[in-house]
Amino acid sequence: MADEYEDPSGSTMAFRAYMNRQEQEQEQQAAAPAPAKSSNLPLIIGVAAVAAVVVLGVLLFLVL
Repeated sequence: MADEYEDPSGSTMAFRAYMNRQEQEQEQQAAAPAPAKSSNLPLIIGVAAVAAVVVLGVLLFLVL
């Protein structure tokens, strides 16, 4: 039994359309500014403050 005929130009056109979409998306991503990276400084300050409170608490416990 013979296979059904499939037009090769249809798949070629679909592939070209797919590639054009990919190129357009890459251009848009390249043109878009990168999102600002958040700073870790508040986290570091918070951890240092908690550590200082713990150390002071231990010292006060030992002194009293």
